[in-house]
Amino acid sequence: MSTTATGPGPRWLGGAAQLAVAGVLALVVLPVGWTSVVEGEVARPWRWALLAALAALHLAVATARRWPVASFAVGALAELVLVTAPDLGGPTATAAGSEYAPVLLPSSLCFFVLLYAVSAHAARPWPTAALVGGLVGCLLTVVRLWGFAGTALESWTWWLMLSTATVGGTVAAWALGRFRATRAAWIAQLAEQGAADERRRIAREMHDVVAHSLAVVVSHAEAGRLVVAQSPDRASGILATIAGTGREALTEMRGLLGVLRDDEAPTDPQPGLADLPALVERMRTAGLTLEYDAPDLATEVPAVPPGVGLTAYRVVQEALTNVARHARPDAVVRVVVDRPADALQVVVTDDGGAPAVAAAPGRGLTGMRERVEAVGGTLETGPVASGWRVSARMPV
Repeated sequence: MSTTATGPGPRWLGGAAQLAVAGVLALVVLPVGWTSVVEGEVARPWRWALLAALAALHLAVATARRWPVASFAVGALAELVLVTAPDLGGPTATAAGSEYAPVLLPSSLCFFVLLYAVSAHAARPWPTAALVGGLVGCLLTVVRLWGFAGTALESWTWWLMLSTATVGGTVAAWALGRFRATRAAWIAQLAEQGAADERRRIAREMHDVVAHSLAVVVSHAEAGRLVVAQSPDRASGILATIAGTGREALTEMRGLLGVLRDDEAPTDPQPGLADLPALVERMRTAGLTLEYDAPDLATEVPAVPPGVGLTAYRVVQEALTNVARHARPDAVVRVVVDRPADALQVVVTDDGGAPAVAAAPGRGLTGMRERVEAVGGTLETGPVASGWRVSARMPV
């Protein structure tokens, strides 16, 4: 199992930023610590151990983005060497007024960077384990520096300042890392939700286009099989309707596929209220008995948002497709479009008997409801008298 949590953004960019941080820290604080150890008048084994610990700290910072847990472990061991090593003497100690513990070297600040990295980029339970390890390190540092005499502060003031600085820095670095990890997870969840919503939207569009077009094509094909033998002159009209329906479906599907491919070329506009009369006429040609009651959509209906217009069109399309598939052949369908104040209402009723989808709503009714709710509207579907009713009301 991976120990790192992937955050947003290019991975190479995160690695480059981490290398930049490591480089700045090495240039600013490493020369001081390195010189202090070399001139620190300690035994040679300790000198080599301290130099190795300083180098390990800065190298761990450089690799913390890619291997946060391993880098933190290396840094923690290096800090342990600095805490347990004997006091340093030499010119730096003379300038400070007394010998001092190596943990006071500026390179110890690298530990906070390592703690941030493991809390931001490592998977559970490593962030919590790193915090516990950091707090234990704070305790060891306070104990190690308890009697430090290189300051004019009183003992209790020095103890309070030291405890606040170590614990506060540790908790702050850990909290910043957890904030970064939480933010990255939240952004990733939003992206996944957006992708899921887009997949559902495309699935609804594909269902509406394919189901409607196939319903028209199948009904014409069945009618043609029965009537062409007796009236060959009607064959051209039936075939023309099938071809026109297929072309329309292909046009809409090309638009959807263009969105999936992220084409820069403009796609055909989505249908809206102005296309309802053509839809009704096409379904009449397919064999449905239709009554259409709507004001003049070009002059009497105020403009509605494109999303609301598309939703109204798809609701009528899906409702008529369900009638063609589930109702009796002699069913009479009534489509009513109304424009009350601040709303658009579409009602489709038929007297063809309650369809089987009444007991178990399928993808069509579910997608219809999702469409309407997405624009802030409400959808009511169910049997009425001897037929079925679909009513959608959407704010505009």
